Amino acid sequence: MQQLKLENKASTKEMLHFVFNRVLKQKWILAVNILALTLITALQFVMPQFEKTIIDKVIPMKDLRWLSLMIGGLLLTAVVLGLLNYFSSYYMGVMSQSAITELRDDLYHDLLAQDTAFFESSKTGDLMVRLTSDINNLQSMISANMLSMIGNLFTFVGVLVFIFIVNWQMALAVTVTFPLMFVIYRVFRDRIHAAYKAARLSQTKMSNQMQNTLTQIDLIKSYTNEDLAQSEFNAVSEQNRQDMIKATQNGAIFSPLIDGVNYLQVAIILALGAYFVMQKTLTVGDLVAYLTYVAMLQAPIQSFTRLLNQIQQALVSYSRINEITQAKPTILEPAHPVAFPKAPLGLKLDQVNFSYLGDNKMPTIKDVSFTVPAGKTTALVGHSGSGKSTITKLIDRMYDIDSGRITINDLNIGDFRLEDLRRHIAIVSQDLFILDGTLRDNVVYAKPEATDQEVHEVLRLADLEAFVTSLPAGLDTQVGERGVKLSGGQKQRLSIARALLKNAPIVILDEATASLDNEAEKQIQHALDNLTETRTTIVIAHRLSTVYNADQIVVIDDGQVVEKGTHQSLLDKNGAYAKLYQAQFD
Repeated sequence: MQQLKLENKASTKEMLHFVFNRVLKQKWILAVNILALTLITALQFVMPQFEKTIIDKVIPMKDLRWLSLMIGGLLLTAVVLGLLNYFSSYYMGVMSQSAITELRDDLYHDLLAQDTAFFESSKTGDLMVRLTSDINNLQSMISANMLSMIGNLFTFVGVLVFIFIVNWQMALAVTVTFPLMFVIYRVFRDRIHAAYKAARLSQTKMSNQMQNTLTQIDLIKSYTNEDLAQSEFNAVSEQNRQDMIKATQNGAIFSPLIDGVNYLQVAIILALGAYFVMQKTLTVGDLVAYLTYVAMLQAPIQSFTRLLNQIQQALVSYSRINEITQAKPTILEPAHPVAFPKAPLGLKLDQVNFSYLGDNKMPTIKDVSFTVPAGKTTALVGHSGSGKSTITKLIDRMYDIDSGRITINDLNIGDFRLEDLRRHIAIVSQDLFILDGTLRDNVVYAKPEATDQEVHEVLRLADLEAFVTSLPAGLDTQVGERGVKLSGGQKQRLSIARALLKNAPIVILDEATASLDNEAEKQIQHALDNLTETRTTIVIAHRLSTVYNADQIVVIDDGQVVEKGTHQSLLDKNGAYAKLYQAQFD
């Protein structure tokens, strides 16, 4: 069974390669940004020269005209820098949003491609966090600030070479502080990464807790367990608070240490620079420009360290996203699919074995064999947990069997395209899946291009048309989340109407009336009869009164077929079916 592995690790190099592969798909925008950053770097390099010229030449000469030209040049350069920064930020935002949208779409596609087993072993809240917060964290890797770091790297190298040329002694003294900065980075990198990973995990637990509360609110209220739910949420919320404080604490220590190194660099330049000015080997303008250039050295380092937290958060998020992109579905399309046969369709299970854990020593389904004749109704009955629903999931290839064969018209279901197989099977379950939308949205989910005439026809067959036409908004009536505005019977008939519109030749009714009382069940029986008429039907039911008219009844016990026959023939045998029947009606 597929499941997400939280211990999956990824390197920063892998993450950047993954992200920037998507950025490279927009080469012209990237080229515009690189050009803008190159010009920005060049202009930033020129700016201190205005300061040097004004201090060393313009002021001593007291030339107001030249001063005006220098100030004008300085302001013009600042305006051009502002425009370049605007265009760089704007186009970087366009590139970032496009790349992240594509990533989110791809991740959603990867999720849809996963098997039923994947979702059964995953937390809904956790998957939602991966699709939202984790994606947003990765976006910081292709933000304007992140791309500007590339420009800052070129600035750093160019300026470092230049200050060595101007005064190698001061440059050497400044570079001595770089190893100290590197040590601080190395020490805090792993701490910050671990802290944000813990915070992300506790955030996932909090999201799962909220998800469970919203989906189980009726249960919570009926048992008056609001206080228990609140205390459970408070516990995970408090854990998330502590994790975030720990992560923040590491960042709060890290930033001042880096700032302290930067102040040390300024102190070194002022001390040595003042000495060289006094020795007349350096002008005041050179010293001011030198300080500006050293500040330009600090800017790339500061921006890099400020983004450290973002990098660490993004790395955690990338690892979590990577777990989904690398998860491979186990239900695979056939290499050479065969054409799906035309109706009527008959089903056959031949010595089928299956285990949810893939362990043949403890199979859930054991050597199951029976035939479902075309156009006939076969009922599966047995105690809860005997394997009835599992058999229907195997027929729909939600899981693949371990051994044996399941065929439709003597063709192995594994040889059909999944879309072809599932398009020919309609399932009505006791677990009613109602969309948060209109009545029309719920019916046409089976056939989005259906006309209103087709919709009204299936509503009539499902005994729901009179109810719909009595509503002021008709088909446009909102049903609410999980169909809260509908009764149990109305929701059941709505799911039957959806199955009727699908018009599949094979119908599976999995405890379709289990949640209804006897009177409601009788009202829906007519809709079920319309659904199963002329179709190959498998019915799962605990209430044996609903299956006595079936053409064939298959009794399942502990994953095995123990009896087969009609209602009367099985009663005459006085075996497992007769015991089930007597237990319900005595």
